[in-house]
Amino acid sequence: MFERICILRYYIYYKYWLRFSNRVKLEQWQQKKLKQHFRFVAKNSVLYKKKQYIENYPKIDKDFMMKNFDKLNTVNISRKEAEQFAVKAERERNFVPKLRGITIGLSSGTSGRRGIFLVSEAERMRWAGYILAKFLPGSILNSYSIAFFMRADSNLYQSLGSKRIQFYFFDIYQDMEMHKRRLEDIKPQILVGQPSILLMLAKEKAQGHLNIAPQRIVSIAEVLEKADEKWLKKIFRLQVIHQIYQCTEGCLATTCKYGTLHLNEDIVHIEREYLDEYRFVPVVTDFERKAQPIIRYRLNDILVESKKRCRCGSYCLALKKIEGREDDVFYFPGKDGIEKAVFPDFIRRCMLLAANESRGFLAQREKESESTNGRDGDYRVVQETDGKITVYSDLTESEKWKVQKEFEKLAEEQGWMLPSIAFHPYLSDKG
Repeated sequence: MFERICILRYYIYYKYWLRFSNRVKLEQWQQKKLKQHFRFVAKNSVLYKKKQYIENYPKIDKDFMMKNFDKLNTVNISRKEAEQFAVKAERERNFVPKLRGITIGLSSGTSGRRGIFLVSEAERMRWAGYILAKFLPGSILNSYSIAFFMRADSNLYQSLGSKRIQFYFFDIYQDMEMHKRRLEDIKPQILVGQPSILLMLAKEKAQGHLNIAPQRIVSIAEVLEKADEKWLKKIFRLQVIHQIYQCTEGCLATTCKYGTLHLNEDIVHIEREYLDEYRFVPVVTDFERKAQPIIRYRLNDILVESKKRCRCGSYCLALKKIEGREDDVFYFPGKDGIEKAVFPDFIRRCMLLAANESRGFLAQREKESESTNGRDGDYRVVQETDGKITVYSDLTESEKWKVQKEFEKLAEEQGWMLPSIAFHPYLSDKG
């Protein structure tokens, strides 16, 4: 009962109470929360002892956090015992147990390096209230069934469940035919999953092999491309496909009712390292995470900001899109002798224009792009260590020729020298 009351309280707080009349008020409120947070961390984290101001903290990454895991966290859990506990849960596919009241999990490792996250009971209830406030299509007092596709279940996600809100975990490693039958039995009002999974389900629905009609679809974990978003809207007859931009480092952005992705600046402070006028790399400080403080954590994601304020009225920064990772930037020798950086968006456009079809994009691993269009296959574009390009896709000879021509056109427009391009069949990775 206590847990339900706490989640309800956070739901009301974030949905109805926390409002800002202008950007200045938001930033002033953030500074107040940061000061309170730093006082707590300075007293409870061995690593951050006596650090009172944000400039006292170094910028960190996943390697730093894992190396300093024991001294950084405030709940006296060692990296060794946390890792053993999380790995055991993954192997047994049992994600219910907690370690001394702390939820422990492994990040999906889409950047190539897995991380460990710690979430206290208070943080878990706050997160549940926040997510429900952002994504329930109606009142929390209504009844909902939520189908959630993930690599691993967690107490964090199970916090969303109640008598009225039924949560159903779908393991992405399991058979899709079994999932389809279960989905039709449940008939979820809310469907949550990675774009690649959502597109597979949309394909089944388009072909008449799946009969579900969710009121809301929430995309997670991967980059949702505009072309894929448009197709999902069409197949499921929805005005908006919602998104959650969440990682080990926190819930960083969510969509508003108009489908615009906003940074969650009511729970995180984001410093922006600009790559150009619009693109930036976020440096995250989560002022609600106490068990495992996330302070000045530099992600390697590339976000593209919108210079226009969203019509929803929020003063939280609006994003045009999440473009991919810094690792996905390709580099080529320029004709002027200066190395040229080519952002993922330009690489994917070569594939989109060449195929003349709606193909998506998922930034993955080192200098790698992958996409699913839900209809006729995937592709991956890789820049090899010697600078050459390899395209993995099941293309016809005509399509290969078109891809070559689009890359030649891009190189000419941007003034860089195009290396050779090799084509190979696509191989999928279920995980």
